[in-house]
Amino acid sequence: MPVAERLLSFGEPPRQAPKISVLTPFHRHDPSALIGRLAHAGADVELVLLDDGSATAALIARVSAAAAAIGTPSRIVVWDQNQGRAAARNRLIEAARGEYVLFLDADMLPDSEHYLDTWLRLIQAERPYVAFGGLSLRYAQATPATALHHGLFARSDCKPARQRERAPAQTVATANLLVRRDFLAAYPFDDGFVGWGFEDVDWALRAAKHAPITHIDNPATHVGLDEVDVLLRKCAEAGPNFGRLARKHPAAVSRFAAHRAALALKFAPARTWMRHAFAWLAREASAPMSVRCAALKLYRASHYAEYLP
Repeated sequence: MPVAERLLSFGEPPRQAPKISVLTPFHRHDPSALIGRLAHAGADVELVLLDDGSATAALIARVSAAAAAIGTPSRIVVWDQNQGRAAARNRLIEAARGEYVLFLDADMLPDSEHYLDTWLRLIQAERPYVAFGGLSLRYAQATPATALHHGLFARSDCKPARQRERAPAQTVATANLLVRRDFLAAYPFDDGFVGWGFEDVDWALRAAKHAPITHIDNPATHVGLDEVDVLLRKCAEAGPNFGRLARKHPAAVSRFAAHRAALALKFAPARTWMRHAFAWLAREASAPMSVRCAALKLYRASHYAEYLP
């Protein structure tokens, strides 16, 4: 059954197509802070957001107020039911008017006040098919409850462009990703990825077969750090998507450290008991952060093991 949707519009629509459409899906997370950072972006930029079935009138009211308060043309697509991140991004691509789209997650904040200008200069100079700006923790506030996510993200995701270029597709995330819109029309996201995780890795692995992936240092901060139990839940939910990824890209995924760990755990006779031990250690605030991060990765791999082909 098709999802019901409505469209909210704010600001004067541009007289000509903008250069960049900033695309932000959200589900229960308020992107108002991000919207505020993108105020007065100029005629070359529009914002298009999608509420993926949050079903919260108060949230839509806050997001609408934030969009109405800025000078940047903005639209919000509101779905009455959650359809997942891949489907949401595909709908945002359809709604976009820009020559390029910039995927920027709701819990991100650009690190630099020149963030959009940097993207516009790159477009003018190089006209890339795909470009990833990188991730950071510059504005993230670590608390005792989110310390594990902060530690894991710092070790695994916050890498400069020169390091990301060594594995250009594997190190892409749609949290801060610029793509030519006509390229996305030819290579959309696979909406068979539902729930949490890996729809962006799948897209990048497919995209890399058809165009180079550029990496630059124009990072955005992941401010939406999760508490430990939320991380553990997302790890469990990601299992089916990792299995789908492994079936679609067996050669590439076989090189992932997570795949090697999952393959080892697939044949472990006490995997369920080990999973409980990994979860306990990940929660243990007194353990060294390196140990807690390793435990979380093994916990995650134990769920991936359930779905390996």
